[in-house]
Amino acid sequence: MATTANDPTEVTAKRLRELGERVTPARLAVVEVLAGTEEHLSAEQIGERAEELRPGIHRATVYRALDALGEFGLVTHVHLGRAGTTYHLSGDLVARHLHLRCSECGVVVDVPGDILDPARKRVQRDLGFRLAPEQVALVGVCKDCAG
Repeated sequence: MATTANDPTEVTAKRLRELGERVTPARLAVVEVLAGTEEHLSAEQIGERAEELRPGIHRATVYRALDALGEFGLVTHVHLGRAGTTYHLSGDLVARHLHLRCSECGVVVDVPGDILDPARKRVQRDLGFRLAPEQVALVGVCKDCAG
């Protein structure tokens, strides 16, 4: 993968160095896997793909890399209900987005991250509660299933 100023692996390596953290093959492989797909991948799927990219990387190392990248704000996860927990790039690596999951067919749709800002601001103003909708999928019925 060629590196450019906006390449997620290069941004990750730079951020890790700024934090005084190690730039490891597993951490970079996780970012490469996530940057190379639009899919919502589980930790196991990321592990499988990372091993294909960098043979010799153990699955447990990939899981630790996911945790570390999450702590550094480079990767986040979302709970998709019965579909499980999936991971994606976050922070400076990708535009903020939210997830909608159809309770009928299971499709997951990414929507702009600011779509719920009015509700988020009202909840904070009225209740003093700060929502984190990026961590969960909002469940409903997609237009195809709604008929």
